[in-house]
This record gives sequence, structure tokens and C-alpha cells, in this order.
Amino acid sequence: MRAWLLAMAVALAGPAAAQTLYKLTDKEGRVTYSDKVPKGYDGTVVAIEPDTASNIVPSAKAGTGAGPAAPPSGIGEDRRKAREDLDRKLRAAQARAEAARKAKAEGGDPLPDELQTVQHRSRPLRAGEQPPNPNCFNAVDPSGIATLNCPTRVPGEAYYERQKKLDEDLKRAEEELALAERAYRRGTD
Repeated sequence: MRAWLLAMAVALAGPAAAQTLYKLTDKEGRVTYSDKVPKGYDGTVVAIEPDTASNIVPSAKAGTGAGPAAPPSGIGEDRRKAREDLDRKLRAAQARAEAARKAKAEGGDPLPDELQTVQHRSRPLRAGEQPPNPNCFNAVDPSGIATLNCPTRVPGEAYYERQKKLDEDLKRAEEELALAERAYRRGTD
């Protein structure tokens, strides 16, 4: 019975393996494939003959010592590796966000090269009046008017540019962290 089933399978597989396919291209350039050419077809027909010799896989010779190929890694192993990769990315994003928060917190004070001096001028001091700051002094401006001049050190443009960059770095790090957390929760990259 087995021999008869094997003979039938080979007999039926022979014609199917040598079957011709046709590539049909109509006048608008649409391509379709079929095992028969439609009657009255008005487009280009190209016969595609399969190369049956290229479908044969040589078997291993007995006694060569070449054992079976290593089995592919299982789904569980792939998931474990993907989870480890997502965990690594999440930890890196957390570290970047924490570093950006720390840089923002520690970078609030102006650096010495980020300060500029501005002159606050007001009416001159009256007799017996104390200046608002110890560095204030009476002066005469170029037009000859007496004023109280109080120089003050304030943050300059470089300070505000640095603060803006720290804010942008923190925002970017927190966005990356949110994406990494979402990917970790989904379990996919």
C-alpha cells in the first residue's frame, strides 16, 4: 500500500513540477501571473519555465561526520534576547535622563564668564542718605547731571543660551525615556 501511495505521489508531482507559468502584462503596465493564457488576451505574454534542477537539495553523505544542522534558536530565546535589549535601552535612557536632570539642577547659577555688568542710575544721594548697595557711588553723567550709579552683575546672553540648551537636553532625554519605557512595556522594539 505504501509503495502504491508513493508511486501516485511521484506521478502527480511530475506534471506539477514542470508546469509553465505565464507573466501577463496589459497595455497599462499591470502585471499578473497565470498558469493559462486567457483567450483573446491583448497584452504581452512571457512564458516562465521553472528550473526544477535548482530545487534539489543534496543529502548528506553517510559517514562524513557532518551531523544535522544546529536547530534554530527558539522563540523563547529570541524573546529573552529582545527583552534584554529593551532593558538595556531603557536603563541607558534612564541614565541619560538622570544626567540631564542633574546638569539642569547644578547649572542654575551663572558661571563667571556668563556675567555682565549693568549700570543702574538713579537720583543722587541726599545728605545723610545711605546707598542701596555698598558698591553704589555718586557720579556725573556725560551731560553734566549728577546721578547715583549702582553697577550690578547680572547673567548675560551666554547664561540664557546655556540654560536653553540644558532645557532642550532634558526634554530630549525625557522623550527618549518615555519611548524606551513604552517599548519595554510592549515588549517589542
